[in-house]
Amino acid sequence: MKNTLVKISLVLFMIGTTFTSIQAQDQDVSEEMMANMTEMLDLSEVQQGQISEMLIKYRGRIDWILAKYEGEEEPDVGAMIGEIRAERDAYRKELGGVLSPDQYDIYMAKVNEVLTDMFQDLAEIRLWEIQPAVALTDKQVADLKPIIGKSLMQTVQLLFENAGQKLSLPKKIKIKNAMKSIEKDKKDAMANILTPAQIGAYDQYKEEQKAARKSK
Repeated sequence: MKNTLVKISLVLFMIGTTFTSIQAQDQDVSEEMMANMTEMLDLSEVQQGQISEMLIKYRGRIDWILAKYEGEEEPDVGAMIGEIRAERDAYRKELGGVLSPDQYDIYMAKVNEVLTDMFQDLAEIRLWEIQPAVALTDKQVADLKPIIGKSLMQTVQLLFENAGQKLSLPKKIKIKNAMKSIEKDKKDAMANILTPAQIGAYDQYKEEQKAARKSK
């Protein structure tokens, strides 16, 4: 669980700051990152210098946070996610002061595009694992990929944005209802693709996987 949440937190922060690994130390990779952003956003030389410094600064902060928690025997994952989220938000605020409103909108649209692609890839991997148990056709896998990907992305983002916070009862209820809504939307969309027998097999597969995780 710790490793999974660390990866999720880091991935979400990375995609919120740049479009490739923020931890990449190779100079060629760093130059490629800036070249991509410069081309996409038509950055001025001044903006390029400012953003390059920002990436170095925030990469160092994230590295420090991860090192701090990885050194603990029982790390507080919620607190770790909260710190990473705070750094991401600080980065975006600072970036918004460097970019024009149009540039920032383009940037955030790209962030959403990359997130969508990433979670669809994760969904495809999961669907290939599920395929034998549910007797999915290759076309069904392709049709389900954006549905499962969207559900995964919404769930992870919801958890990421609320982890490490002291939640009031109304807030907890709101999150619970949001989770139910995400699940309902997914099931409704899946019902248009799967047969009733496949839906039953899918639900059974999920219950078996849940029981297997509890038994560990």
